[in-house]
Amino acid sequence: MSDKQVAYIAGMGMVTPVGANVEMTAAAVKAGISGYGVSDYSTQAGESITMARVPDQIFAEFTGEIDEGDRFNPRHDRVTKMAILAMNEACSQQVSDQAIPLLLAMPEETADDEGLSSLVENVSNNNKPWVSPELSRSFYSGRAGGIEAIDFAFRYLHDTQHSFILIGGSDSYEDSSRLIPLDSMERLQTETSLNAFVPGEAASFLLLTPDINLARQHNGHVIALLQPAISEEKGHLFSKEPYRGDGLDLAFKASLINQPEQGIHSVFSSMNGETHWAKEYGVAFARNSKSFRDSVSLEHPAEYYGDIGSATATSLIALAAEDLFKNDEAQAHLVYSSSDAAKRGAIVLNKVEYSQ
Repeated sequence: MSDKQVAYIAGMGMVTPVGANVEMTAAAVKAGISGYGVSDYSTQAGESITMARVPDQIFAEFTGEIDEGDRFNPRHDRVTKMAILAMNEACSQQVSDQAIPLLLAMPEETADDEGLSSLVENVSNNNKPWVSPELSRSFYSGRAGGIEAIDFAFRYLHDTQHSFILIGGSDSYEDSSRLIPLDSMERLQTETSLNAFVPGEAASFLLLTPDINLARQHNGHVIALLQPAISEEKGHLFSKEPYRGDGLDLAFKASLINQPEQGIHSVFSSMNGETHWAKEYGVAFARNSKSFRDSVSLEHPAEYYGDIGSATATSLIALAAEDLFKNDEAQAHLVYSSSDAAKRGAIVLNKVEYSQ
């Protein structure tokens, strides 16, 4: 997005099971507040599925107008409203007189969208003048989608004449069509499950800018995103190839290439409780250990708000940015996110001094 290949955070927005905005979510995660609860959904064996849901009050207070399309789908309704709320927060401190590029992270799974209204059209109608369908693009890679979208912005849009780019995702497992395949793989958290995750829902958006003067400031600092790294894991969950952990290792190496030894204070991870992801992180960390301080902190907030699918990467970046702003000891965090399929993404956030 500039000759130095750096982007600055100009705004952030988030809706999660533990918070109606970024500040509330960050505080809840730091305090260890859980959004988990027993849901109305059950496995084929009749066990109740543990889920993390955005409180109904947040949807009840929604004042926008959305087109439901030819039929109503509760999951689509929640995804749309969360996206509008998170976008509004992300753009609330900035001004634009024209639409800007919108890069959307989307689920890996093929969604049943027949007869449903367009997500982009709805957010466009509720987030004027920021969003236009003509300037939108989607990335169907799930958890890693947000970093893939940022990578696209760096590679193709760094010469854009727009002052901002809006990147994020909105996702929910609040639908049997999402849960049934996961149940068949025994991946859903119940009272008796041993290796499973808690399905969640959330929306998160980042307003990025190439202009440091438009960046969000806190105590004389701004947050810079460095060139992200995207790679692929041949031995992913749906592959017959052996798992070796090479995909995330390559993403770590590429994102950390210009970082000083022991420069990374904390790692913000997409791990959701399944053992596969802990093994993957262990491999990547061991092969790149010189980049991390001896007492590096590992944060995996899905343990509080559940697995939030395509909203994962931008949520982790927002939480990492909030921590950098308020942590006097930290100068750089690494964020990474792994999809169920091949995509892996990693990105470094730096705290930069700013004086106008």
